[in-house]
Amino acid sequence: MSETRAIRRLRSVSVGLLSAALLMGTVVGASADDEQPSGPPEAPEGIGAMEDFVARYDGGEFIRRFEGGPFIARLGSRVSEETAVIVLETDILFPAMEWELPGGAGPAIADLAEEVPEGATVAIHGHTDSNPVPESYDFDNQELSENRAQAVADALAEERPDLQLTVEGFGDSNPAVEEDEEDPSTFAANRRVEIRYG
Repeated sequence: MSETRAIRRLRSVSVGLLSAALLMGTVVGASADDEQPSGPPEAPEGIGAMEDFVARYDGGEFIRRFEGGPFIARLGSRVSEETAVIVLETDILFPAMEWELPGGAGPAIADLAEEVPEGATVAIHGHTDSNPVPESYDFDNQELSENRAQAVADALAEERPDLQLTVEGFGDSNPAVEEDEEDPSTFAANRRVEIRYG
């Protein structure tokens, strides 16, 4: 057999083997595609369903919901035990040692005084706690209480021109509660402007 003939024969065998391999690959591939599952694989026998390993808790029993409305006072207002007194906490209305109201305070004060009858006579009273004003300021508690009462009266008069207003400051002479050095809230309760009517 000549060398050329041997090479041709070798090529022919190689092509035949290659064709057979490709054909088998196609058949094997086709059968593999036919066996592809359409969903997730099944769990091996002896293992339970996924739901058996998932614990669900209802957190509702651990949540406490509170209605905050009763604990919120707009502008720090509170209704005194006397039905005809609206108390404004000056710590919320004014910066320390000042009597200028922030912008927008007028309408808020008027909202608080909405219950005041039209044309009523209203007394605006300013009060401070007993702590003296620092010496670096050129006024005392009396003047501070007067100026804060006047600021509230001016804001209210702008929103409610129907009201007849009088203004008075009492300094620390008429506390709402007894002050306790251990309880700063007692001092805060005495720093107030009252809107009195009726």
